[in-house]
Amino acid sequence: MDYRVRISPQSRKVRLNLSARDGLTVVIPRGFDARRIPAIVEARKGWIEKHLRRFSEAARSAAEKPPDILPETIDLPALGEIWHIAYRPTGAQHAVEVEAFGPGELVVSGAVGDHAACRSVLKRWLRRRAAEELTPLLARLAEEHGFRYDRVTIRSQKTRWGSCSTRKTISLNCHLLFLPPDVVRYVLLHELCHTVFMNHSDKFKLLLDGFEPDGKAMRRRMRGGWKDLPAWLS
Repeated sequence: MDYRVRISPQSRKVRLNLSARDGLTVVIPRGFDARRIPAIVEARKGWIEKHLRRFSEAARSAAEKPPDILPETIDLPALGEIWHIAYRPTGAQHAVEVEAFGPGELVVSGAVGDHAACRSVLKRWLRRRAAEELTPLLARLAEEHGFRYDRVTIRSQKTRWGSCSTRKTISLNCHLLFLPPDVVRYVLLHELCHTVFMNHSDKFKLLLDGFEPDGKAMRRRMRGGWKDLPAWLS
């Protein structure tokens, strides 16, 4: 199995990082015996291959979708919202703007013939909408269950629904808005549990499963959510 090795002075243990772009990267602490790496990779072979297959399937799915598409509607199951989009060309040569006119109505105006610019402003709108809804939801869940975190950021990650840093900064993917509400709640609780355990140990799983007993089914739905993302996000 192909992989890259990266030495991290800040790491205290070996980490396996997977991404669709870079494949497998083995992150090791300074001074770690590199001869041990093949055995570590072999021990996690099943987990690695499963995620690499998922990346490959996502790439094939994206390749089958029209690359230059603009949405007429944006369906956000997490919020129970459907937004209808109107595209209105104006005299602007380059600028493209998006504005909400009443509930469920978006207007994209400007150089709407520039599809890349239109998608870009819609993605920025999506991040703002996610910040408006996911940030207070995370705060409510934290207060309800006694978690504490430092701050929250909204991003558009390619391979993660969320993450939590050692400083207890939680990053949430704006694409969560395309998932059902119960799956979104599970992802947020998953990241909140990482403020207590920065790993996926048995203690972490026990804590998380206390909020969602059928965690295995929820994780399956969470992983399957990638294939339901609309083509215009690509």
